[in-house]
Amino acid sequence: MTEDQNITLNKTMTKTPRDIAIAQLAAYNNCDLDAFCALFAADAVLTDLPSGQVVATGITAIREMYKRRFATPDLHCKVHATNDIGDFAIDRETVYGLPDGPMDVVAMYEVKGGLIQRVFFIRG
Repeated sequence: MTEDQNITLNKTMTKTPRDIAIAQLAAYNNCDLDAFCALFAADAVLTDLPSGQVVATGITAIREMYKRRFATPDLHCKVHATNDIGDFAIDRETVYGLPDGPMDVVAMYEVKGGLIQRVFFIRG
């Protein structure tokens, strides 16, 4: 394979932020911790808005947070609307199966190099 063919092949295999958001949702709804965490950069950061409070930093903290979340019976997320801008896949979601009942969320996934770098949450 020539270098030009290899570059073309790599470009066609590059996953968009939307592709990563879709894969992340599938892993979340399947409570598949390994598949879910494989979509995050090692130094990924989860942040609540508008407070700016960091919820988790790094894949170890993210793994621990979602390990507890995935132990919740009937956990699933339904996406109502999407929007994609640059490196961001933005979802309007409702999370079901939480102890306090359903939660409305806007999640903004910043994806670079095929991995989620940052997630910003606005929770209802």
